[in-house]
Amino acid sequence: MTNSSQGWGARLRALTENKALRWVLGLGIMLLSLWLLGRELDWAQVWAALQTVQYTWVLVGVLAIVGTFFARVWRWQALLWRADLPLWPTMTALLVGQVVNLALPVMRSGDVARAVWISPQRGADAPQALGSVALEKVWDLLALLICGILLLLMMPLPTWFTRSTWGTALTLAVGGVGLWVGLRWKSVWFRLAGRILARFPAGWDRALLPKLRSLAQGLTSLENGEASAKAFVWTLATWALGVAANWAVMAGFGIASLPAALLLMVGLMVGNAIVPTPARLGVFEGICVGCLALFAVPYDQALAVGLVLHLVVMGPPLLLGALLALGTQVRQGAGRKMQEPR
Repeated sequence: MTNSSQGWGARLRALTENKALRWVLGLGIMLLSLWLLGRELDWAQVWAALQTVQYTWVLVGVLAIVGTFFARVWRWQALLWRADLPLWPTMTALLVGQVVNLALPVMRSGDVARAVWISPQRGADAPQALGSVALEKVWDLLALLICGILLLLMMPLPTWFTRSTWGTALTLAVGGVGLWVGLRWKSVWFRLAGRILARFPAGWDRALLPKLRSLAQGLTSLENGEASAKAFVWTLATWALGVAANWAVMAGFGIASLPAALLLMVGLMVGNAIVPTPARLGVFEGICVGCLALFAVPYDQALAVGLVLHLVVMGPPLLLGALLALGTQVRQGAGRKMQEPR
């Protein structure tokens, strides 16, 4: 075995161990969160709150979550505007990625999974899809900033929330300028990257430069006014439907508060991204309890809201993702059998 292959093997083992460590850390955080939530919990009160919920409103929440699937699919299609992506394969890839993120919430594994899943489609290779996924985060950051500003206009909030909102604005501004500069002079950056990679072992420039160009191709929707407008509209629709789902579930418990639903949306999006745990158990409910405490919602009732909302948010993608992935595999298997010589 050569020194080069030994080096790559060592890097691969280190990466695997790092992911395993992150998963174990996430599991530990989940168990700690569950213990903190349950140590002084009156399960009788939680059960009583669950018995009083109007499940018609819960169904409305489920429909809103299903609506977010379509909004996110249409946004992804807008971001990959040069590719011709059919609806159902795109939705399947997106849901598969979401399921992987729930099961393995480290290093955004689901984002890689959906990029690889969609790559067989015409005009959408994996690096380009990854570039579009990265751009999704920019649009979501903009939506997060809009929600933060709306909350500051609606109600008094702690100083740290105000600072974090303006910190988000600064991050978005700096990142936006960086993206504009990168896309404006991308040919210059690629020539520079080619010169740097040429100094590495033979073949690095030929192997990596096409992938970097494809990755940058996933960002080019920013240069297209129509694609950017569609991405903005579908981003707002995604977040609005998420807030509607929160509001509907809370309304089922008699808590009809738009600011609470909006704050819960912000808290869940940020908290679950910063502290990833398997299936978001523990952290999801803890965020619900913490956010609703600002609106004087009792602890037991807030936890009941968190449990039902968690099921509403996580149940549909798991079910639909499994059904669509299974249907895709069945169709591909049938296609291979038809192509086999008789």
